[in-house]
Amino acid sequence: MTRDEFESTALQRLQDLYPRARFLKAGQLEIAIVRTPSGRPASHRLRLARAWAAFCQNGSGFDLDGYLSRVIRTIEHRVPPDWATARRMIFPRLVTRDSLPQTPQTPLFYPLTGELGYLLICEEYDVCLTEQQLESWQCAEECALAAAMDNLSRLWQAATIVALTVQDVVRAFHVEVAHGHKAAFVLLPQFYERATELLNTTQVFVAMPNRNFLVAFSAEDEDFREILQPILRKELNTGLPLTGSLLLIDQDGYEESTLIL
Repeated sequence: MTRDEFESTALQRLQDLYPRARFLKAGQLEIAIVRTPSGRPASHRLRLARAWAAFCQNGSGFDLDGYLSRVIRTIEHRVPPDWATARRMIFPRLVTRDSLPQTPQTPLFYPLTGELGYLLICEEYDVCLTEQQLESWQCAEECALAAAMDNLSRLWQAATIVALTVQDVVRAFHVEVAHGHKAAFVLLPQFYERATELLNTTQVFVAMPNRNFLVAFSAEDEDFREILQPILRKELNTGLPLTGSLLLIDQDGYEESTLIL
């Protein structure tokens, strides 16, 4: 059985086991569209990569239905009941303002530059946090933000920097990590420090066409920016769209460039 066949089988079994949800596959992400207790639709990201790895290891001995039943339980219990459980599951995610729902349940949003900002999610379930959830945890918003940045910093320690070199000169780099939403790494001071070290510059352009992709290069490297154009246009259309502009980072902070991909 190929991976595509396995994932198609798993999604069909999920549909059979949990008919209240509508399961879709979008690229490498398996998305379950479920309805919350209030009746509103909400997306829930599933990770079948772990199931595929277990299937490869155990073959016919792998209990697919048992695994998927555990997945369904995570759908039913989307938000951790207490702050002690939630604090290591909260991460920031970059978004644009126009992607936020205009409802009383609008998630916590922090401007970064222009229309670009970030909100807090429970990474295990990909649930956006609201003030109501913080109230139920008796947690200050500042504490949630600090926990999210601490968790992102922990992921950065596990990330791999992949340098793109031309004639032994580093022209750009991207980040490889199992965690999704890689673009959020730009929020970390460690990201800018590493960029200035690798690129030997204080002004860095970062392309973030979607939340699972970023590439950083020197703002002075116009030739490399042209080389990247077709790659970035392709990434912009792969889903989870973020911004078609380049983000400029320097000693003064963040600025959304007028340069369009």
